[in-house]
Amino acid sequence: MSVESSSAHAVIPLGLEQTERAPHEHASLMHFATRMAVLLGGRVDAQAQRGYFIPIETLTQEQAEAAGISEERQLFGGVVPMPFVATKLISHGLWPGGEGGAPQGWNPALGEALGEAVLPGYSVFTANDLQAAVEALLATGPVRCKLAHARGGNDQKVVTDAASLQAWMQALRAEDIAAGVVVEIDLFPADTFSVGCVRVPGHEIAYFGTQRNIRTPRGSTVYGGSQLRVVRGGLEALKSAQLPNGGEEAVRCVQRYEAAIEQAYPAMFASRRNYDLVRGRDGEGRLRCGVLEQSWRFGGASMAEMLAMEALAVQAPPASVDAWTYETYDSEPVPERAVVYFQGEVAGAGFLTKYAMVMPHGSQP
Repeated sequence: MSVESSSAHAVIPLGLEQTERAPHEHASLMHFATRMAVLLGGRVDAQAQRGYFIPIETLTQEQAEAAGISEERQLFGGVVPMPFVATKLISHGLWPGGEGGAPQGWNPALGEALGEAVLPGYSVFTANDLQAAVEALLATGPVRCKLAHARGGNDQKVVTDAASLQAWMQALRAEDIAAGVVVEIDLFPADTFSVGCVRVPGHEIAYFGTQRNIRTPRGSTVYGGSQLRVVRGGLEALKSAQLPNGGEEAVRCVQRYEAAIEQAYPAMFASRRNYDLVRGRDGEGRLRCGVLEQSWRFGGASMAEMLAMEALAVQAPPASVDAWTYETYDSEPVPERAVVYFQGEVAGAGFLTKYAMVMPHGSQP
């Protein structure tokens, strides 16, 4: 079912004043906002007080109320009651019997409710709990450690023994750990999936996708884009699509994850819901699938989501499309049909190109 059309004429990007944001993030948001304005029949107006908002981050309830946002059809993104609910911390419970340190508003029942929708792991807030939790998980194989606010593959480390854990911890600041660290078993070999749904006034899509990683000129491995199979409708609509191996299991994991989160934090709402999942073998050879984290904000796959909405808006049902986003530091040629939304130097990383494409399902870029 389509979301009720909005009467707003202004499309309002939020967060452009944040100086810590890289130029390519600002450029991506503005290009997206421009296309959203066309889709909704409006105009971009960063100074408007009322309209359709596109925040660069998930909003807190306080921020949303200040902007006059009270329901999902007013924004592309999400609203959470407390800031930590927007991070990967909520995907795991606390280390049992540890020192605690969780932020105010933490729901202790959520970890158990998530069950096998996530990988075995914990969220910790002290160095002692970090060490104890990792050492316990190492009994079954390698462990991935991630800072609470890590994005795009940054600020995380796979440790294989106590020595590699100590080496990683020595590089952390006390405030990094106090802000929260997620530790969970690492899968190898593994595939990383994206499952998501977007509800924009007059449009609703859902998708299943795969991600690719790239290496920056500095040698870091980061997010490099997504390939999405996009259909009209919500997550249920994906069940009738022909998904690759593991796709149906991934969708079920997301549905359980969403149900547990919404029960634990009923005040949150989101029109853009993206979930990263991993499927692979653990250290004991068991096949597992679990949600790694949620994204209720403008994200790396959002330009592919936009192109898919544009394409599906003009195609007669039934219809599905494939949409791609690419991020690359190489000098490879850009396909003629691609929409380039950033090209330029990224401080300390090199020359980055970001583009997106959409094609009928089954076609190749």
